[in-house]
Amino acid sequence: MPQQSARVVVTGIGPITSIGIGRSAFWQATLAGRSGGARLETPWSVSPRFGTLIGAPVRGFRAGDFGIAAREASLLDRVSQFALAGAKLALEDAGFAIVPGGARGRAWEVAGVDPWRLGVILGTGIGGLTTIEESHRRWAEDPDRPMRRYDLPMLIPNAPPAQVAIRFGARGECKSVATACAAGTMSTGDAFRAIRDGEADVMITGGVDAVLCDADGWGMKGFDLLRAMSTRNNAPEKASRPFDRNRDGFVLSEGAGVVILERLDHARRRGAPIRAEIVSYAATCDAYHIVMLDPSADAMVRLLEETMGRAGLAPGDVDYINAHGTSTQANDRTETQAIHRAFGPRASRLKVSATKSMTGHAIGASGGIELAATALALHEGIAPPTINHETPDPECDLDYVPNEPVSAPLRAALTTSYGFGGHNAALALRALR
Repeated sequence: MPQQSARVVVTGIGPITSIGIGRSAFWQATLAGRSGGARLETPWSVSPRFGTLIGAPVRGFRAGDFGIAAREASLLDRVSQFALAGAKLALEDAGFAIVPGGARGRAWEVAGVDPWRLGVILGTGIGGLTTIEESHRRWAEDPDRPMRRYDLPMLIPNAPPAQVAIRFGARGECKSVATACAAGTMSTGDAFRAIRDGEADVMITGGVDAVLCDADGWGMKGFDLLRAMSTRNNAPEKASRPFDRNRDGFVLSEGAGVVILERLDHARRRGAPIRAEIVSYAATCDAYHIVMLDPSADAMVRLLEETMGRAGLAPGDVDYINAHGTSTQANDRTETQAIHRAFGPRASRLKVSATKSMTGHAIGASGGIELAATALALHEGIAPPTINHETPDPECDLDYVPNEPVSAPLRAALTTSYGFGGHNAALALRALR
């Protein structure tokens, strides 16, 4: 009989972000308060059609550095390249050996793991957006011009987890979760449940998106029309300023936040590095509007209460929250209200930070990136900063760890994500030293 109610831990972290690639570079940049914001250099980004000319792109990414050959890269959308790179980093960070595969012609496999109990669940907001645009443009320009043979499998949202499963021989549950900005956290929640319920030993999970640097700027233009992004074009490093009174929108980003979840006894048996334990997951829905938050914050409050309750945590047990913190007026105000209501007097003593102030908003990848930051915060006993916090907002009156990291004995933490469509998700983590 499979083991029930297994304990689940984070053993590997593979971030591909605007401030660093790989666990060490990402965490050092986070503690240094480095901003990924920059003036974009894509051909379309200088067009007067765009009010926002800035973003937080991933710099220095080369698919070949992660074992992706040039021919293979030409058949993979950037979103799948990010997923493969993040998965490789995360597996190696967890101490797994990636060895040549022997069965069924696979190139690689993960040593020491039953492939039937190794799964992949990755969240994405859109999937292969660049491939969608390029394919449609060619078709529109000349309907008789043949499409590339692999256009369809390159663009589908389940391509990133499928490519990861194929690469590493993961034969357990494999799927994509597409719930906008909550996708990375919801995919991790599903992976947590799979291990907890005895269906898997190891899961490759998190989120991935490549919306920022797509072929024609279609994704960015969509957010631009919604007036959701900052137009602080002359100061991109200071544009993402969650919970600051002068915030004017988020800074669009891209990348991957891939983590390895593992059954605790499995991890201990092989001497794996353990960064934190995941103790609960919860999700709710605003059921209110396709892009606007419910200003009542009722679903957010219920989410926080459910997440703590399922973990057996009281408000006084939680020391840190990695907030969704987008740097929009509505999100930050409503999120603050929800924390006050869910935590009561304890809210004023919580450390709350928004790492999007540094990484920008990577849409479906953001939940995985922020889970990585939360696990490392618990492991190291350091609350990351919220940079660019210069002018306090009376409606955002919590301790947002302004501008500098703070060392503190962090016992338990929450990381939260809120997506278009009213998708709300949160994970509770506990330090395991």
